[in-house]
Amino acid sequence: MCPWCYIGKRRLESALAELSNEVQADVVYHPFQLDPTVPRQGKSFAEHMASKFGPGRSESMFQHVEQVASEVGLDFDFNEIPKSINTFDLHRLLTIAYEKGLQAATKEALLKAYFVDRIDLTQEAVLLNVLETAGWDKKEALEVLKSEVASDSVQSEMEYFKQLGVSGVPFFILNNKYALSGAQPKETFMQALRQVIQESQPQIIAEGDSCDTTTGEC
Repeated sequence: MCPWCYIGKRRLESALAELSNEVQADVVYHPFQLDPTVPRQGKSFAEHMASKFGPGRSESMFQHVEQVASEVGLDFDFNEIPKSINTFDLHRLLTIAYEKGLQAATKEALLKAYFVDRIDLTQEAVLLNVLETAGWDKKEALEVLKSEVASDSVQSEMEYFKQLGVSGVPFFILNNKYALSGAQPKETFMQALRQVIQESQPQIIAEGDSCDTTTGEC
């Protein structure tokens, strides 16, 4: 539901690509609901946003987001998004997707479907088609949607991050030590990643005779 999450994702990916010779990163997505009061059948996006921000403010706000999105290659048009949706079931799918090794593909497929393709993810058949593009078996995905599997896990994770003080997204945690709030510029991500790399490497405070695993010399 958060357009800045998609923008932040693209900027992080750009930073990681530029640092590909310096860092290897595992990216894990955790659940967070911006508005858990949205019904499962969704509600009109335009009406929902107008009720939250006011008609004039929501239009100018989204024009700015559309411009920024275009700078990272994303085609947003908030006038064409049909619904605001409840994301709880999608977070359940993402939790299971992590266990299946499909989380990155599932996250990208869902974001693209919602913000770029602007399709109604409350329609079961549509959602199953999107999941299939991310490597899911439709039957298995339907079984998840019809069940409550991973509900407790999603709820506990959301509560955990709330207790940590996370009140908005995107929110990035690096090595469980550093945090970046918001869709930071690529350069900020690169600086933070380099800092993490530097601090995770052992600092030599004294040198003596040793064997070198690279040269084989002792």
